[in-house]
Amino acid sequence: MTPRERRRPSGTATNTALTPSTESLRVGDGTAPGLGKPARGAGKPARVAFGTYLPPELQREFKSRCVLLGIEMQDGTEQAIREWLAQHPA
Repeated sequence: MTPRERRRPSGTATNTALTPSTESLRVGDGTAPGLGKPARGAGKPARVAFGTYLPPELQREFKSRCVLLGIEMQDGTEQAIREWLAQHPA
């Protein structure tokens, strides 16, 4: 079969074991537009892009810890930088 002839799933799952439960799923801080909460920027200060390179294992640990704590990586990064600056005054 060519890709155009392939059958596509109907979008309705008949097996409930295969249907994900997103009841307790929390992504980000819940401020995505359309969710009945404030739009981005309504309660947070403006931010600029910031990039760096980390060892892969450190990035994975940081990302997983942020997920477990229910915070965004940018919030954890900001907190870490603020703490580092407080410990190393100019």
